[in-house]
Amino acid sequence: MPVGHRAPAQLDDQRLCWRWAFGIVGFVGLVWSGFWIVRSKEGPLAPPLLKKASPAADPAAVPYRRILLSGTWLTAAFGAFAAYWMLSAGLTWAPDYLQKVTGLTLKQSGAVVTGVAVGNGAVLLTHGLLARRAAQRPSGRTRFAAGAGGGLVMCVAAVSIAAFAQVDAVGVKIALMVGPMALTNVILTISQTACARITPPSQRGVALGALAFVYALAGILSPMVTGRLVDGAATTAAGYHTAYLLMAGLVAVAGVLAVFLLRPERDAGRLGVAETGAPALSPAH
Repeated sequence: MPVGHRAPAQLDDQRLCWRWAFGIVGFVGLVWSGFWIVRSKEGPLAPPLLKKASPAADPAAVPYRRILLSGTWLTAAFGAFAAYWMLSAGLTWAPDYLQKVTGLTLKQSGAVVTGVAVGNGAVLLTHGLLARRAAQRPSGRTRFAAGAGGGLVMCVAAVSIAAFAQVDAVGVKIALMVGPMALTNVILTISQTACARITPPSQRGVALGALAFVYALAGILSPMVTGRLVDGAATTAAGYHTAYLLMAGLVAVAGVLAVFLLRPERDAGRLGVAETGAPALSPAH
């Protein structure tokens, strides 16, 4: 074949490269955003909109340092950071790990990564439905799920990540990735709900923005640290082993902290933040 000419298959691969994948996902996101703007609305449990636009005009405003230094906010931020660390490392390095360490082909590793994404979505959807159901119960019956329950879920995920690093069976690794390791993502929604609960409505944008800033740092640090661990180890497998144990440690610490310190109702009371929810729900009979 003349120099400079490519086979048709090569041209097809070039046309359907990663740029097309990013472009398609971006386009779908734009379409979904338009649909959301037109069709979305606040749910029955959402607080009423406030007429006051700024914390300075709000007599119930709380100094931000008290909010950001509360046990609930700090625990939520660390938990979200740990979860995003694992999520970012998985998106960046999981395909390479599956091919170089477990021996899967490119097609097989792609299928596993897709399965992990489906598992993550299923976990978040299930958690959302359970949280909504819990929110409709009398308030005294939902305290455990907000703190200790989320922390215990994180601890289960941490054990699963550590087991993933230790076992050699590929089937077990895949089952852990698609199943219990996905439980880590639950803290991403719990943390935002908890931070909103301890913050007056007019100040929630700043509190949640600060939370996003903290966990977004993991999106920068996690791929970089994981890459350095892999490059600096004696073997690729050893480097990934250390990286996954680090993930397990972060998630475990986040889970333990959540069990003892993630108490949005308690901290809301200390900060003087009133409950701003839907009308009281009658106890279930």
